[in-house]
Amino acid sequence: MKEAAAHQLQTVWQMMRTTQSALLGRLDLSASGVRSSFQAILIALPSLAVGWVGSARVFLGHDATADQLIPLIVGLGIADLVAWLFPLIVFAPLLSAMGLAARYPAFVIATNWAGVIFAFIALPIGIGRVLAPTAAEFDTLLILTTLVVTCTLYWRLLRAVLGVGGGQAAAYVLVSLLVGMMSGYATASMLGLSLE
Repeated sequence: MKEAAAHQLQTVWQMMRTTQSALLGRLDLSASGVRSSFQAILIALPSLAVGWVGSARVFLGHDATADQLIPLIVGLGIADLVAWLFPLIVFAPLLSAMGLAARYPAFVIATNWAGVIFAFIALPIGIGRVLAPTAAEFDTLLILTTLVVTCTLYWRLLRAVLGVGGGQAAAYVLVSLLVGMMSGYATASMLGLSLE
């Protein structure tokens, strides 16, 4: 299983670097491959968890107790999970309407494995927030840099996975970003989390 996951991650990374659709043949595009791609969430979990802890420290302050931190960390985790999964659901009818239904399994697989890479890229944000939760300017710089890097990589990946041009891929990245953010914030709101 570890070798298979490493292979999928390596292939997705190469697709980000080269935008070559031919690399799709190296992914397991079967129904089993789609299901197994969701183990990417477990692989990304340590990096994501650092981010949840860091965000909780920023929202609650460095004097927050464990009783205050734990519910917020769990809530942030749930919201993050929804933000990961909901765009996958939205893209099913979207790609079908665009005549790309046959590419949907590849989209799910590549997006899930890309999530591991993006979680690792975002790890410095969580570490910075854990170590220096009041360093707002540095935090903002890290967030903006990470956003630019991940969106660029995802744009390149979708060009390869969906076989579309740069403009269409950019639109899909924007849809995915907005759906993920809105669903995550909506979930946080339903859970009664205060993210102010």
